[in-house]
Amino acid sequence: MKKVLSRPLIFIFCFTLLVSSCSKDNDPDVLPCSTAWATELHDEINAVAAAATAFALDESAENCNALKAAYQDYIDALKPYGNCATLTGQDRADWQKALDEAEADVASIC
Repeated sequence: MKKVLSRPLIFIFCFTLLVSSCSKDNDPDVLPCSTAWATELHDEINAVAAAATAFALDESAENCNALKAAYQDYIDALKPYGNCATLTGQDRADWQKALDEAEADVASIC
């Protein structure tokens, strides 16, 4: 369980670092890619945390399915942020790899 929960946290941390570099400093009218993602994904992040807590307290099939659904909703909500124009080269490859690994983890959560 600890390994499964640490992957999303590592992914969130890495994504935060990665997306924070997706800004256009020369155009004040264009919001950088990272400006609102944490706010926009607040509900999904809280849902994953709540589902993970519920599953940790009661490893029932219902709580497992709720955790899988919350995690998948979070991954789905992250996908549009991969369209950041400055997310290129190895950064884009790393982001896509992390996203693919997260999706593979959904099936093996519990």
